[in-house]
Amino acid sequence: MSAPHPDVAPLPAIPARHWRLGEELVYRLLIEWPTRRSFSRVWLKLDGPLPHPADGPLICAMNHVSWWDGYAAMLLQRKLLRRTFQPYLMMDVRQLRRYQFFTWLGVFSVDLEDREQARRSVAYIARRLAERRDRVLWIFPQGEILPNDQRPLRIYPGVATVAQRAGGARIWPVALRYEFRNEQRPELFIRCGPPHAAPAGERAALRDVRASLTAQVDALRDEVNAGQTQGYRLLMGGIPGINRLSDALTAAIRPRPAR
Repeated sequence: MSAPHPDVAPLPAIPARHWRLGEELVYRLLIEWPTRRSFSRVWLKLDGPLPHPADGPLICAMNHVSWWDGYAAMLLQRKLLRRTFQPYLMMDVRQLRRYQFFTWLGVFSVDLEDREQARRSVAYIARRLAERRDRVLWIFPQGEILPNDQRPLRIYPGVATVAQRAGGARIWPVALRYEFRNEQRPELFIRCGPPHAAPAGERAALRDVRASLTAQVDALRDEVNAGQTQGYRLLMGGIPGINRLSDALTAAIRPRPAR
């Protein structure tokens, strides 16, 4: 009996199905517009260079603190990486069954409650990254939404397994934080650490992901709490809230001094 062809290797329950037109529709209607409507501003800080495909496939490890985190990943893909990397993103299989159009953006399923399905998802994305250097996995290695300041960060080992099997993969730690400050709507702060080579060995890679992601999450927390956000640039502006509309109305009706 001949060995199975690589193209028919076991797949996750729902694999990615990249489709450029579908991706554009979903991004414009279901990601960009809801984000603008729901946030006053999205801020970004780069603590290092942007990743480049010449350096190898990329694993973007993000903390998982909100329902909005997947949207943040797709914003970064569109506005920072653009077409330089083909995106993949893990989503819980129960959620993806409801919203299968996300597969057009590179989303595929993972089921942490089914060991065999979890193994298939890890093997699937490891193969995809090993095949091409211009692919990126957006992953939330905590596996579930957890309080932003809960420490230590619990990291599932699957991210380290992918890093080892992909061959030459680089780790890109990205921290997210949502804050209500001086606006009606919240602000999203994103802090991207320096991309770096995954160390050899799964245990070492797991420690590296935990340490590098913790460093970015802690630095973001400290900068926001101290009001030291001068190093952040505006990634996306939102729809003006009541406070900005009220300020504009006040300025418009305020009597002007006589000349």
